[in-house]
Amino acid sequence: MVQAQGGHRRLLRRSSVAGAAFEAAEAVAAWWWAQEWPEERLWPMRLAATMPAGEDPQRWRILARDLVTYPETVLLATLLASRAWRLRVAADSGGHLPYRLADVPCAPSELGHRLRRPWLTERLAACTHGPLFAWTYQCIRTGGGSGDDEQRLWQVPLALRPRPLAEVLAGYQRRQTAGTEGLPAQKRLRGHSVHADGAFAAGLAHARTYAAQHGHLATRRDTRVGSFSLGKWVHNQQAHALALPEEKAAALKEVDPWWNIPWSVKWQRSYYRARDHVRRHGPLNAADGFPDTHVLTGEWLYLQCTDYGSLHPEQRRLLADIGITAQVAGSARPRRTSRTAGIDMAVACARAFVAEHGCLALATKNISHQGLLLGKWLAAQRCLTRRQDEPAHLQVLDTIDVWWNPPWPLAWQRTWHRIRAHAQERRQGAAEGGWPDGSDGWATWLSVQCTGYKQLHPLQQRLLTEIGITAETAAACPHAIIGQLCGTGPGLAHARTYAVAHGHLATPLKACFEGFPLGRWLSEQRRQARQHHRITGGTWPVSTLLAALDPWWNPIWSLAWQRDWSRVWRRSEFASAADGGGTGIADLEKELADWVRRQYAGYGTLDAGQRHLLIKIGITAEAARAAEPPAPRARTGPGFLDTALTQARAYAAVYGHISVPSSSTVLDGFRLGKWLAWQRRRANQGRLSPTRVKALAMIDPWWNPPWPLQWQQAYHRIRTAAAGADGLPATNLSRGLYRWIRVQHESWEHLHPAQQDLLTALGITPHADTSERPASATRSYPVSPGLGHARAYAAQHGHLTPDKHTRQDGFPLGQWLGQQRRHARAGTLSATTAAALTSLDPWWNPPWLYTWHRTWQQYRTTISGNKPVPDTLHHWAAQQRTRWHTLHPHQQQLLAHTRIVGGDCGVQQTGE
Repeated sequence: MVQAQGGHRRLLRRSSVAGAAFEAAEAVAAWWWAQEWPEERLWPMRLAATMPAGEDPQRWRILARDLVTYPETVLLATLLASRAWRLRVAADSGGHLPYRLADVPCAPSELGHRLRRPWLTERLAACTHGPLFAWTYQCIRTGGGSGDDEQRLWQVPLALRPRPLAEVLAGYQRRQTAGTEGLPAQKRLRGHSVHADGAFAAGLAHARTYAAQHGHLATRRDTRVGSFSLGKWVHNQQAHALALPEEKAAALKEVDPWWNIPWSVKWQRSYYRARDHVRRHGPLNAADGFPDTHVLTGEWLYLQCTDYGSLHPEQRRLLADIGITAQVAGSARPRRTSRTAGIDMAVACARAFVAEHGCLALATKNISHQGLLLGKWLAAQRCLTRRQDEPAHLQVLDTIDVWWNPPWPLAWQRTWHRIRAHAQERRQGAAEGGWPDGSDGWATWLSVQCTGYKQLHPLQQRLLTEIGITAETAAACPHAIIGQLCGTGPGLAHARTYAVAHGHLATPLKACFEGFPLGRWLSEQRRQARQHHRITGGTWPVSTLLAALDPWWNPIWSLAWQRDWSRVWRRSEFASAADGGGTGIADLEKELADWVRRQYAGYGTLDAGQRHLLIKIGITAEAARAAEPPAPRARTGPGFLDTALTQARAYAAVYGHISVPSSSTVLDGFRLGKWLAWQRRRANQGRLSPTRVKALAMIDPWWNPPWPLQWQQAYHRIRTAAAGADGLPATNLSRGLYRWIRVQHESWEHLHPAQQDLLTALGITPHADTSERPASATRSYPVSPGLGHARAYAAQHGHLTPDKHTRQDGFPLGQWLGQQRRHARAGTLSATTAAALTSLDPWWNPPWLYTWHRTWQQYRTTISGNKPVPDTLHHWAAQQRTRWHTLHPHQQQLLAHTRIVGGDCGVQQTGE
């Protein structure tokens, strides 16, 4: 110890990094101390020699850690602080980052020699993690810690630093006093947190699933297992591998020993493909150019053979496992074919394609012909034309198809070739078999060429001449040439047939006519017409063709209006033909009659074109002024309100309440259920007048309860049954009502005080005896399979109030939780599932509206993260203040946690 102190003083005097080196050495010594290697003899002797009489051996092992390891710590710090030693370590790596300490032979051998422990060399050589490995990794990465990178060399990761003795001793004392059960919560370890550990456990589970299927963790960045981004997770673990706690690194190494490699993951994936090939087909034959392998695999193997000397030592060991040794790499031959033979085969394939299709422009990038990716090969040849010295085979392609590489887009060339081919077939009488794919856009394409004829390339203009488009025809009569070339095309042909059948072209957007999407095609023509008029001020050529079918095919008003007018006009034409004159619109069905009445009422607001069309069905300005259409039935006002309240009183007189079971409830022709639902909605929004609220409260004080309306309806069913049986329990209650009563007992403390009062009036109390339920009312349920996903969601977000569309690892958690809430309110939820969900989130099934609780969770998350609160949440918080007296007491407690209080205190927010 005295010698070590003298060496420590000399180190502090002579080295400027002595303090940082001693901290790093102390972390390494503490890590060795925790391993408890059986070969170690000196440290146990020191520990026994220094232990006071009567001292607890385990306690003294904790206290004497730094005392026993101090001499080795000083020797190690002296070695780490040596500039020459750091440069030697960086040079001994051969320019490669280490996978294990054995890749830097001088490190384990020198430490074993300096510390007089020969067995330590073998132990350290196998290390792939720990403080010493992290220091060696940074030493090689920074080139010995020179310059500005020297500070990074001495940064010991937080998870690898030794725990303070006070923390370790305190944990030991707690274990001694508490025994083996009922241990108190210990202080969180460095590098650990509940959220991080939970996220790591979830990622590790997905990693095990992926490794069990593929045999490795060499994933791509976009790899996903279900809805989990495994590729990003593995990449993050690799980026922070040196700072991972030892147990996490060991867990990943157990899944895949090569999960954190110091070379490219792409190389590792290629290696696994070669390894799988060897396992399926046997040894590789490098001397013959790796036959029977995939082309890419064979080329990769030959590349490894040529670069064998520059590979990482661990990469060479992996290649040796599949038979690629230094001797085999020296005898490897490339797997290549004759370049001339490949070009001749591709040219022959191009010639065959032109003979079959007539144009090389039709060979898109993914086209394969006669087993060759012709489209991809042609794309590569087009790139070669940019060179000054073009290869000879490109001239051969010019003889096969002069327009194989035009100076304009290939899409233009493809469309021109198809139109020309179809025009030739029509002239020859061979175009009766239908139209090719994509021909529905030919009219639009031809219109673009006619309108922009002067901006085209001269060679494009010459090509358009072959299909009849010249400068004169493009300027004078573009619609005529369009009709000549594609007048019977799919779009125009179906539009002509539809116009004959219906008398108009005001089709809905999703309309399909004889299997053709005519609605979308016409919508595209309208868009093109508007855009063309906005840019050029002229008429879209296709418009002329469509206007010949329907002059009002593109009105400036609604297409729905145009469709209704067309229907009325056709009816009036048929009626006038039958009656010998007149408008004939008196016998219209209700929908069209209402439309006609609206035209009379709003005649003054219509467009001039609409008025012109209305004249055809007999609606003129004089007739509109003279007409007095019946006033629509008032839906509001004193008369309507009196009727509604009268019907509500009649319903309450029969049933004792107005919590109608459905919004479709009709009483004497009046939609009472719909009207009451509307009144509740307006009252919840604060838009219902106090007079109307008072009138409804006089009929039923709980017409709009602050709890779900389904609860109130179930309560009234129980009340009706109890009144018929002179009290509870009633033997004629259904199984569902018995379950509902049991749910109220179990959730009594979460109920609104008013709910408790209502139940108490029926004899339902928190201490009521429910043993008289019939046996048929009970049922055992298995544990739900969604609990695991609920636990994962709750661990990640801290609650169980997701949106109904939320999915957890591919499982529809939002829909599942909604089903559990419905079962709970009906009393059919398993007790096991209810207890498990309550333990995860006590408010997973609140007695108030679920949407309210989800909004509160959003508000709580926003202010706890010190994020700006959106305007919608500000408005919601203000509503809670104004409605404070109507809220459930537990709702008020939850709002108080987020600093939302009622009265004059206003709405407070953290940070404001």
